[in-house]
Amino acid sequence: MTTLDELNRILSGRLIYGGGLIGRADFAIGTVVADSRRIEPGDVFWALRDSMQNGANFVGDAFRRGAAGVVAERTVNPPPYHWSLQVDDAYRALVDFAAWKRRRFTGTLIAVTGSIGKTTTRQMIQTVLKTRLAGAVSPRNDNNRVGVPLSMLQIEPNHDYAVLGLGASRRGEIASLAQLCLPKVGVITQIGDAHLGGFGSRQAIAESKAELLDALPPDGRAVLGDDPWLRNLAEDCKAAVNWVGLGEGCDVHARDVKSHDGHLTFRVVTSANSPHALGTPFRIPVWGRHHVTAALAAIAVGRMMGFDLHEMADALEHFKPLPQRCEVLHLRSATVIYDAYSANPAAMRAALELLGDFDGQGRKIAVCGDMPGLGDEAHELHWEMGKQIVEAADADMLIACGEYARQVVGGAKAAGMFPARAIACKDVEEALPYLGQAILPGDVVLVKGSRLMAMERVVEALQQYPVRKSA
Repeated sequence: MTTLDELNRILSGRLIYGGGLIGRADFAIGTVVADSRRIEPGDVFWALRDSMQNGANFVGDAFRRGAAGVVAERTVNPPPYHWSLQVDDAYRALVDFAAWKRRRFTGTLIAVTGSIGKTTTRQMIQTVLKTRLAGAVSPRNDNNRVGVPLSMLQIEPNHDYAVLGLGASRRGEIASLAQLCLPKVGVITQIGDAHLGGFGSRQAIAESKAELLDALPPDGRAVLGDDPWLRNLAEDCKAAVNWVGLGEGCDVHARDVKSHDGHLTFRVVTSANSPHALGTPFRIPVWGRHHVTAALAAIAVGRMMGFDLHEMADALEHFKPLPQRCEVLHLRSATVIYDAYSANPAAMRAALELLGDFDGQGRKIAVCGDMPGLGDEAHELHWEMGKQIVEAADADMLIACGEYARQVVGGAKAAGMFPARAIACKDVEEALPYLGQAILPGDVVLVKGSRLMAMERVVEALQQYPVRKSA
């Protein structure tokens, strides 16, 4: 743990003690938090400033919630038994502290990026490695210019590994984050259309993700999903490349992939095996075949860290997926696929295929929100999403929410959905009255959208509505 005295020396700030703390600079500081609403007793509130607000305006709230100290750009007089550290630039100070943490870490730093499945991939890698190694993993989806240095502060010198997510909405961001965290292993899941508006083209998205490859040292390792964009860009990678996917040309590939009743099953064959090898069986408690790339990436990283296939199969059999990611609930005697964390064309397609895989006597209903950040292609991609709701999910009914709801409905109708069963709503609140009337016992309902669309309101409403009997 880092002491207050060490923090002051690293940042060269102005340390102010509250009454009772004088001479106590040797005690360990707590977890660093940049959102005062998430402060727990003993935490350190890092008062960052951005274009919207200045975190220094919330130091009082942070102390009331139990913060032991604050780091801010203005003078803060702390209450008794608390402290404050004044710095010139709070963000620069955060980066300097993270870089100091990185220099003390001698384990393996694993960075994960991609257009889909970053969080699940991180969590699966953690599930494998933690069985006999000590390490840290990025919490939640902390993969931006603030989240990455905050995640790095959890790394301790005695850790064997650290798993960080790197995200980007424009060129150069992954390069900057990689320069800070200095990964030894880089994982890229696949290339999709997320943040297309910020990048302008899929080529630019692919080149942005490939910035992680450029940051790897010659003795590093890359783990790449079998994606044609990545195949083209990996040729210049100076680190050794390991491919994962369904093709036998991959270093780690899956056979006999099946998804049924909340479990993904497959057999893993590696490049070290005979082409005719049966493979090692895996059974992971997740819904949807699209999780196979995340699992294979975790297996490839595990092999690099000295794990064999059988112990990784045992570890992943106990994997616990995070909430709101293809989470299957049973509400009002209906089955609800709750996937409301992110939405881009690749993630939407995966969720729709999961809906299509469900068997049952009831209908299949898609309740979908906008996919943000698609730029000039937003209209076309939402129209295509509507077609996939019919063609990939075989949905009987659609309730589309958001700015592009009419495009989604138009695509569904063009693919053959009966017009009266395709409803366009301006937002989630307008869609809620339809839910109680539309959903019957035995139906399978996909609730899919980004956090911006507040799709959790759909699930909350379904929990409150009484069960409607079948006609």
